[in-house]
Amino acid sequence: MKHITKQIHDAILHADRILLVPHKNPDGDAMGAVSGLAGWLESMKKNYSIFCATDVSKQLSYLNPENKLIVDTAIWDKPFDVIVVCDSGDLRYAGVEELMKKQPNATIINIDHHITNEHYGALNLVITHASSTSEIVYRLLTLCRATISADMATSLLTGIITDTDNFTNSATSAGAIEVASELVGKGARFDSIKYFIYKNTPLTAFQLWGRIFSRLTKHNSLGIVYTYLKQDDLLEFDLAEDDISGVTNFLNAIDDGHAGMILKEQTDGTVKGSFRTTRDDVDVSNMAKHFGGGGHKKAAGFTVEGPVEQALEHILSELEVLFSKQSILQNTRHW
Repeated sequence: MKHITKQIHDAILHADRILLVPHKNPDGDAMGAVSGLAGWLESMKKNYSIFCATDVSKQLSYLNPENKLIVDTAIWDKPFDVIVVCDSGDLRYAGVEELMKKQPNATIINIDHHITNEHYGALNLVITHASSTSEIVYRLLTLCRATISADMATSLLTGIITDTDNFTNSATSAGAIEVASELVGKGARFDSIKYFIYKNTPLTAFQLWGRIFSRLTKHNSLGIVYTYLKQDDLLEFDLAEDDISGVTNFLNAIDDGHAGMILKEQTDGTVKGSFRTTRDDVDVSNMAKHFGGGGHKKAAGFTVEGPVEQALEHILSELEVLFSKQSILQNTRHW
């Protein structure tokens, strides 16, 4: 890691204009990593901007340093020396594949922990055994001898907490706990993170969770438990999708079936899907890849065309065919 760290440090040190990019619909890890890097660039008096292809949820608004985040694509009309993409296995997931064509001379730095990462950068800091991209950023900053402020520590700890589901899922490693401890020692505000991430949920969100859970169904031959969310549900309860962001990880609490899946209908008519599993013999990243997505062995996502009812029928049908071809009922399950 030391060699790639030096290359990244040198690229940033000599850059006049830098752009930080989390993936679209960013989670706590994507925003935590970007916010942590932003703090480093601030300390070096660097000229930088943050671009996201979508708005950031209200829940994560505290990770928008100096309100620097921009969603207007016009920012891509000016040249950047370095573009750092965080927590995205490919440029499509980041929502910048076409926009990147406007920056032919920029050095792309890819910082990520997903096993399906396509190594699209000129510099790729991809560590698949890391709990989160935020953990990787912490190790990068430490090797660069950066001073990590309390705000930076809070951002990076947010990323670790959210990607490990509060230190309860399989991403929770000795390294993650070690880094989390060091971040607390550097002033990370654990109570603030708990409030914004876990204790800031409106009553109507829990009521909508109830509806989502009431739709839980098991596909017996596939061994998958699934449910879905419609845009009409959000309108009825006057909620945004980020208000129920925690519902996906509850799929890991189900002890019936090999994996869980939730489909969420988007405003543009597409459907976002998420797979979760706690089993060691199940790799859901392979299934997500089949639908153009990716992720980790035990947590992965994808996007397909809607509406959600048709998407569900299509996905289950495709999985049945795929499992049949792969003899999925043998000793190893490839999803």
